[in-house]
Amino acid sequence: MENSTASFFETWDAYLILGAYACFGISLLIILFHEAKIMITSNEKDRYDYVNEHEIRYFWYAIIAFIAGVSLYFSAVITPIVPVDNSMKVYVSIFFMGGFVVIAYLILSGTIRVLYPRFLENRLMRIRNTPRVSVAGNKMRKLSSDEGVVHLEEGQRAEHVSEIHSVEYDVWIDEKTGEKKVEKYMAYQHAEKCGECGFYTMKIETEEVVKSPTLQGEGILLEHYRCSYCKHREARQVPIAALSSNVTG
Repeated sequence: MENSTASFFETWDAYLILGAYACFGISLLIILFHEAKIMITSNEKDRYDYVNEHEIRYFWYAIIAFIAGVSLYFSAVITPIVPVDNSMKVYVSIFFMGGFVVIAYLILSGTIRVLYPRFLENRLMRIRNTPRVSVAGNKMRKLSSDEGVVHLEEGQRAEHVSEIHSVEYDVWIDEKTGEKKVEKYMAYQHAEKCGECGFYTMKIETEEVVKSPTLQGEGILLEHYRCSYCKHREARQVPIAALSSNVTG
């Protein structure tokens, strides 16, 4: 009976180790799948949208699998050296697994929440600023805000200065053929560096027009920011172009 019990716990520990390796493998496969999807997405704007929409979700899936693997592994390593009866080994193992899950989650979730947004924003900006290539194969030039506005349609210019969340447009042009690409970005979706804690966890929470633009002068848009880490809040004024400058020329 004792031999069968001992054999059971040896098998139990072995299965925990195998489960840990399986979780580590799943975590790696999730990351590789995500990176492969990025690599095979040739259009830079589509790649940007994919990363912006899916990267955090896939990254968290990978982290959860990694946490499960760490918990299983350390439980398998530590449980055998705990001086308790064999009949209690399974319960001790489950206890350690639960404890490791909680500890690992608290450590990793806090670290990721304050450090990962900066990595993500830098990656998004690299994709956004990667030179586009025209149909003719020429490298396109990204126009400045003042240059690009004349290439926007009337509705796009109106949206750019409207009361809804901030909209940004990037205009790329092939100066040899005249081909033009206009890409739309929602500014409120992205994190900025918090002036209080220094982490990239500051996002627009609400916006309000405190002064409407007129034909004679600019308006004022007030953006209310909130840091998801230290809860710091601040408001920033953004000028809204005068209505006369929004008329199609």
